[in-house]
Amino acid sequence: MDQTLDPRSLVRKSTLVYGVMSVLGLLAVAFGHKRLQPAFALPAEPLEAARLVVIGLVGAGLLLVLSYFFEDWFPSFRELKTMIMRVLGPLSVPMALYLALITSFGEELLFRGAIQPYAGLLLTSVLFGVLHMGQNGLLSAWSVWALVAGLLLGWMYEETQSLWPPIVAHFGVNAVSLLGLRRAYRGYAAHVAAAEPKDPR
Repeated sequence: MDQTLDPRSLVRKSTLVYGVMSVLGLLAVAFGHKRLQPAFALPAEPLEAARLVVIGLVGAGLLLVLSYFFEDWFPSFRELKTMIMRVLGPLSVPMALYLALITSFGEELLFRGAIQPYAGLLLTSVLFGVLHMGQNGLLSAWSVWALVAGLLLGWMYEETQSLWPPIVAHFGVNAVSLLGLRRAYRGYAAHVAAAEPKDPR
């Protein structure tokens, strides 16, 4: 279990990386596309605002189901999740939710908000997939899953002209995944502890 990152270091690095992504995305949306207010505006009508949230939640559900099947079909997908679990270690629930929040805002602002209006849905989704490398920096089943996720998240943005549905979907996927990895790590740590030789003294 020596691969585990120090939690404070993990939070600092994640905040820096996704903070930079968020700032770049915000600048591009605000000054490049001049769409900051429309992209983040919530409709005055409660039912319309709820519709955006529901679209995001449905998207999260679809991606989580797809992730379940990918984990079942592709050994590389399972191996990557195991590696991530060991690196992240015993995440607390607040830390897992914080990481889910900053990753969803950072990636959606950059990819859907900033890049997609320039590059289009398909190219942005391909880039999103390529940047989600597997182990050893190689394209893998995780890259394919990220490509499909990028297509769905990008489609939601194009159809609604709002960043809220893809952000909600991305947050939902990451939150459920990180909390699942947290639970898996606790079982893994207990198994390792039980397998360690006992001190005879």
